[in-house]
Amino acid sequence: MNNFVNAQFKGNRFAEFILKFPCRQRILMVTDGGLDFGVGGFGLSEFVSIIQAAGHTVSTAHRQGVGPTTIAGAFNFATAAPAFNTDNFDQLWMFGISTAPAIAANEQTTIARFMQTGGGVFSTGDHANLGAAMGANIPRVRRMREWRAEQAGDPHAAGANSGIPMATVHRHDTVVDPGADGIKQFDDQSDAIAQRIYPVYYANGPENLTSSWAPHPVLRHGSGAVHFLPDHPHESECLAARGAAGNFAGVEEWPRRSDFPLPFFPRPGAQVVAMSISGSPPLVFQQSGQLQKPPTKPHCFGAISVYDGDRTRVGRIVCDATWHHFVNVNLNGTGAGLDPTTGLPRAGLYAGGAPTPAYLMIQRYYLNTVRWLAPRNRRFCWPFLQVALARVDFEMLELALPEPHPCPWDPLIRIGAIAEEALTRHWGPGTMEDIVSDLLAGSDDAPTLRQLLATGQDAFDNEDDDGRKLPKLKPGLLPVQDLRRAVLGSLVNLIAKEVPLDDKALQKVFGEGHNVAAEKWIPEAVRAAESVAAAQIDAQLKITSELIMAIRARK
Repeated sequence: MNNFVNAQFKGNRFAEFILKFPCRQRILMVTDGGLDFGVGGFGLSEFVSIIQAAGHTVSTAHRQGVGPTTIAGAFNFATAAPAFNTDNFDQLWMFGISTAPAIAANEQTTIARFMQTGGGVFSTGDHANLGAAMGANIPRVRRMREWRAEQAGDPHAAGANSGIPMATVHRHDTVVDPGADGIKQFDDQSDAIAQRIYPVYYANGPENLTSSWAPHPVLRHGSGAVHFLPDHPHESECLAARGAAGNFAGVEEWPRRSDFPLPFFPRPGAQVVAMSISGSPPLVFQQSGQLQKPPTKPHCFGAISVYDGDRTRVGRIVCDATWHHFVNVNLNGTGAGLDPTTGLPRAGLYAGGAPTPAYLMIQRYYLNTVRWLAPRNRRFCWPFLQVALARVDFEMLELALPEPHPCPWDPLIRIGAIAEEALTRHWGPGTMEDIVSDLLAGSDDAPTLRQLLATGQDAFDNEDDDGRKLPKLKPGLLPVQDLRRAVLGSLVNLIAKEVPLDDKALQKVFGEGHNVAAEKWIPEAVRAAESVAAAQIDAQLKITSELIMAIRARK
């Protein structure tokens, strides 16, 4: 777990003990061309170190064999050793700069098979068709981001069908704020001023309540949302690709929802979950002050897009507008020029040797993305760990748990509400909703409850391929948030019942593989919560029915 997360729990010895045992993902990172995993400006060493510090296992490879990598030689997805599949890896992260040669057909089908069997995929390139050799040849990914080459002249002004330009007024330039000297230069991408992004908010409850709205899980933060990314003078953009019929690389590219198999139900597409702003002044050469690029015409564009494969039983996907959000030159200033105000090397997103608050937010985006991309069958660990941390929150400790299991409704909701407050404080608004969705997604015992409490993008996925509105299960008068608190409270109470608060018991559950406990206790907690909730709703319906009859009798 990285220092930012550990700092939140400093002084809580139970939480500090639990955090010694992270939820590991096995990640393959692949790059090509002029990108690498070294310490140079276009290296990914700092980003990789952030992911590894959180406890994840990272394997690195380069398509042309450029080191340093953990997998030697020119990497080929189809012939890799160990084999590239979900037996050996949970996630694939592609950082592409090459436009050719494109990955071969057998590599496409290997990656497609990985995605179809639940593997998570992250992909990015840069402006125009940089990165297209990989990204433009992957199912769904090829439509979730702009991969086309820039045409001659000023194509966007003419409305031509082409890629994002690098130097015209229509480029995506997020170095909106000049550096400390007040002059916008290319190397300002390596200063401590990050770009502001604008997350999309989704309603997970009654839309008239502030607490119902939260950003997508990859942008969750204890302060509310991640609002920053590194900046760059010419980014690409991410797209809200619509699901459509057809095959690519030997698979159905946009499958139908597995819970709605009928042909008139939708093929879920991608969503843009954050927007960037391009509205920058002229870019000048640092030494001469001569114009390098004109100002941009103000506009917004997609910074991050996602595809939730849970709904179609395939892997999740995240795409990003540019790998400049991840490379050393943007993060720590490596390879950039001197700071014109100090004469010292630029330090990227550091101030006084420490990460800026914006950079800590950006690191949260990195780690959130790893967690969100986890395959369905390897995602129990993280929500279980979060609930375990809520169980040892100082306010929760004062409840002297456990209550009887299954827990009666009123104390169950009280436990759930305290856990919700702890989760929101540590991880950001909407965290309870996400955790409950993950808990229900991993249990086959409560399909109706799972559909009723669907969150985020899923709540908007009610159109078919032709844009027609489809029926959706409505909560009506049901206490949706209390139902979520019941599920959450049930797991907290069960953990309290099964794990005494001592190091030996915690070591046994978390140190020896908390996935085992999660896979056993989550379904049990969900079944108990559903049973108690059903009894409570039934009792309330009887009271309501009697009240209605009494009112009618007076007329």
